[in-house]
Amino acid sequence: MLNIQRVRRQTSLPLVSKLDTHSSVEPIFEHVEQKEQTELELFTSPSTSPRFEDARKRNFLKFLGVAGLGVAGSLLLPKRADALVFGSTPTSNVVGVKNTTNQEVNPATEESIQALLEGQSVQKITTSLSSSGNVLVPGAGKKIRVYSARFSLTADLTSVSFRFTSGGADYERYVSPKAGGLYGANNHPNYVEGGSDEPLYVVISGTGTVQINIDYIEV
Repeated sequence: MLNIQRVRRQTSLPLVSKLDTHSSVEPIFEHVEQKEQTELELFTSPSTSPRFEDARKRNFLKFLGVAGLGVAGSLLLPKRADALVFGSTPTSNVVGVKNTTNQEVNPATEESIQALLEGQSVQKITTSLSSSGNVLVPGAGKKIRVYSARFSLTADLTSVSFRFTSGGADYERYVSPKAGGLYGANNHPNYVEGGSDEPLYVVISGTGTVQINIDYIEV
């Protein structure tokens, strides 16, 4: 028979009393509870957290920056949109075109065109004819440069045309003009020019009186 001996193994574990266990565990629970309470306060009261305070300060500074840019822009830019149009000022509510002397002019009107003609020493002549004939005869060795030709008539006519010399070709022709009407063409700054010593001639077909106004220069 085999003798089985039970061997008692001794352990080297220290003995811990109930008092020591309670005193060492208690600070751990207190630390956990304090951490949970801190996180709860940060979650429930974000306005008291340093991170929230920094974000709020940054947003406030951004708002001040945008407001400052808006004030600066309002001071630099004109208060009226028409100040950007053709030289008008912020205190004026009239939008228009000004010339080099800062005077307002009426564009594309008979008044402004006439001012240009006068600036070029353009002359005027008015004559009335009841039959074909010379409207204007140039000086010796001169040419007639016609900028505009207008006419009215006392009766309906078959046609009215303008040319240089009686045998020249028509450069303007009006068919069936009516009494009381105003006809003609303004070619300025372009013009129609005849040859040297060539008179301006009108061909009248029909019975009636034609009053003619010519803007011209002699060159």
